[in-house]
Amino acid sequence: MRRARLIGFFIAVLACAVFLYWQRSKPQPEKPENAGGTSEQVVPATPTPRLALAPRGRDAGIVDAGRVVFNEQSLMQQIRAHVKSDPQLAEALAREGRQRFADSPDADERDALLVDALINQQRIGSARSETYYYFDHHPGGRFAEHLFVMTGVHPSPPRPGR
Repeated sequence: MRRARLIGFFIAVLACAVFLYWQRSKPQPEKPENAGGTSEQVVPATPTPRLALAPRGRDAGIVDAGRVVFNEQSLMQQIRAHVKSDPQLAEALAREGRQRFADSPDADERDALLVDALINQQRIGSARSETYYYFDHHPGGRFAEHLFVMTGVHPSPPRPGR
């Protein structure tokens, strides 16, 4: 008798879980916001992407046709400032910096900050891929140990002839 009750309990729990899963996966009908009977479709507003503010002083960006073009120092400051508070913006700025300033002396820090921004977005797979990129492009980089601790990826041993 006790065994039958236990089996019945587990079947009931399983049935509830299946029902809740089914309810969540069912598409929800959209409710029109205007009750005036018009046939307008309501399109949800998409958030506009936030842009980095231009720093003031000697590291200020250059204004080119109404858009701020950052020099490398101001771009790095923006990445550092947003890596924790707004990691998506930091990622976008780091990728822009990689395109514009590919061979700069700050490239290893920029690529390490890109990994940190991806980790802060909880995109661990992408962070590990960028860590492999870091080790390929910055052998002996300043942030190798930090990236190893954060992602578990370690540099490959040097190949003969390198």
